[in-house]
Amino acid sequence: MLDFTISEVLMRTCYNILLAALPFVAIALAATSDASAQFVSPLKDERPPSAERLIFPDLKNGDHVWAGELHIHTVFSDGATWPSYRLLEAKRDGLKFVSFTEHDIVTPKKRDVSKNKNRSYEIARDFIDTNFLNLGDMNIALGTEVTRNIGHFNCHFLKDANKLNEKQIHISTFADVSTALKPDWQRASIVEKELEPVLEEARRQGGICQWNHPAAPSPTAGEVVVTPFLERMFKTGLISGIEVANGETIYPKAIDVALKYNLYMAGVTDAHIGVDMERAAGEREHRTTTLFLTKGNEASNFSDALHARHTIGLYRSTLIGRPEDVQNIVESMLDLTLASYVKPNEIGLLGGYATFVLKNNGPIKVDIEVSDPGWLSNRGRYFSVPAGGVVALKTDKFVAKGFSGIKMRVMNSYVNSSDPLEFSLKPKPFDLEKISSDKTIIPRELDGFL
Repeated sequence: MLDFTISEVLMRTCYNILLAALPFVAIALAATSDASAQFVSPLKDERPPSAERLIFPDLKNGDHVWAGELHIHTVFSDGATWPSYRLLEAKRDGLKFVSFTEHDIVTPKKRDVSKNKNRSYEIARDFIDTNFLNLGDMNIALGTEVTRNIGHFNCHFLKDANKLNEKQIHISTFADVSTALKPDWQRASIVEKELEPVLEEARRQGGICQWNHPAAPSPTAGEVVVTPFLERMFKTGLISGIEVANGETIYPKAIDVALKYNLYMAGVTDAHIGVDMERAAGEREHRTTTLFLTKGNEASNFSDALHARHTIGLYRSTLIGRPEDVQNIVESMLDLTLASYVKPNEIGLLGGYATFVLKNNGPIKVDIEVSDPGWLSNRGRYFSVPAGGVVALKTDKFVAKGFSGIKMRVMNSYVNSSDPLEFSLKPKPFDLEKISSDKTIIPRELDGFL
């Protein structure tokens, strides 16, 4: 136990040192003449899945569950980090995909860095090609955040983000940004008329766009309001997704919008400084992220998941998505095994007990409410299975014939704005005769019955 704890601390220390040094390493790599030089790190991440390493088991049908980032910033808009730093943060957290989404018209550091909105993606792509720190399995996309005073919209899988800002507007001061982006709903139609061709250009490039932090800005402060313009964008496919969680904020009503208009659901950091710093400030045990249900680990697989609407927002260990997708992930994490069964005795007072073992193979806890509060004999209605943890569930009401599983509600999930997932968790196949026993509570050799 002590060795594991020390190794875990050393691993995290190594990552923190590398994170701190990475901007300098990136500069050195950029200065080398041989851009194809191989820098292979001996560091191998063998940490078990946890909230700090979001590695999920494959689904029962063989599909993969990868965590990814759909909203993040670097120094090339209003972020404070270098693109390669974002990659190492993502690798440390178990992510397999990052879309670089710089603001299209906000460029505070234009005196110091390029105004080229493709640049963060280009640097990240070249950094991956060096294979420094074994980043070869990381997938990235060129994105941009279309930033207007009536809403912000991330577009992913672009070919040239600069074409979404053909007027080459680059606002650089806080005062100018505040003025330009101050909501003015009386003039919304003017902005909408300019915005629609931008979204059309994204689609022309093969991109796919989402509505960011949908309650801000809003015609009704703090509420998710679908305007007629947004409804038209949803129906024409110019906007295909919506953020259901952004950083430390969750938007339950956005789930209903996604279900009504068939949008993909995203959880994002929207990080501007270090992901860890923002996570710690919000007292979150893991970064807010999107889970992609994919057939493989190529960039195209992540695009396919968005188009197929097979994504889930992950926020504070809470799964946010369509019922079938959330259920598939929960079933992949939880293993239910019938461990023992004691047959009822002749008078039916003793025995009839079953013990199940419930194991969580996932990186996040699962909070459970058993639908029948009297079915368990060793636990109350509510209990939690920690990441990587095991709990024993005992019942004196087990009937093997027709048993279809334990009906439960996953309390750390949303399948609409108000309801968690409810389903029956089936056990692994079992042979009742092999695990059954005729024993009762009182051993036969002592049976004088009191």
